[in-house]
Amino acid sequence: MRAVVLSALIAALCVLNPLASPARADPTSTCGVNLNAPQIETALGSLPALPEGSAWDHNVKSFDPSSNYNPCATLSTVIVTVVGATGSSPDMALLFHKGSYAGVATLKAYAFTSLNAAKTTDDTVALDYKDGREVCTACPGPITTVRYQWQNDHVAMLDPAPAW
Repeated sequence: MRAVVLSALIAALCVLNPLASPARADPTSTCGVNLNAPQIETALGSLPALPEGSAWDHNVKSFDPSSNYNPCATLSTVIVTVVGATGSSPDMALLFHKGSYAGVATLKAYAFTSLNAAKTTDDTVALDYKDGREVCTACPGPITTVRYQWQNDHVAMLDPAPAW
């Protein structure tokens, strides 16, 4: 009986020991925004070419700076554009669930796409699509916000895609 009580006491002290080293996460699954993750390159390689023949730019410096790929987030995005892009070049939003590629936000590539951080949560990505048809590249224009949410095993579009 004493051995059982002693074993339980030792086990409890080991669990509660403030001097014990804390458990560490696997260094290969570091949380936080990481636009250099190999999963992004793999996802880019799966995208079909655009009808105009433009190639998607694989250079991390070309990714929209609002991109928030995070392998620990329920849903995150990387917004990519084409090689030699200008302000009005097409963008494509790649969606990721816990670091795994989940597909594109829309099948159509829209120019002027950015992450709306204020409306984005752990399981929801909000993208702003600026209608640049009637305004200059640097001018403000009508914006459509579309939210995408991870639901059990897929991404659901919560708002209608831009009409243009």
